[in-house]
Amino acid sequence: MLGLVAAGLLGTAMPASPVPPARDGNIAIQEELSAARAKASVAAYDLFIARHPDHPLARKARSERRRLLSKGK
Repeated sequence: MLGLVAAGLLGTAMPASPVPPARDGNIAIQEELSAARAKASVAAYDLFIARHPDHPLARKARSERRRLLSKGK
């Protein structure tokens, strides 16, 4: 019942509240790459690449992954 009142379905008008815009998805992807860098593991880069294979940052992640492999980590 409370949900119906809150939704304004029982004739009670709800004040309009603006919904904030969604944040830029590229920021979240950059943060994920930063987290992979902080872990400095091949597995962390593999996860990033699997989640964002076509994103421009995937190229950097692949490069950094290769560098880790060449160092033997």
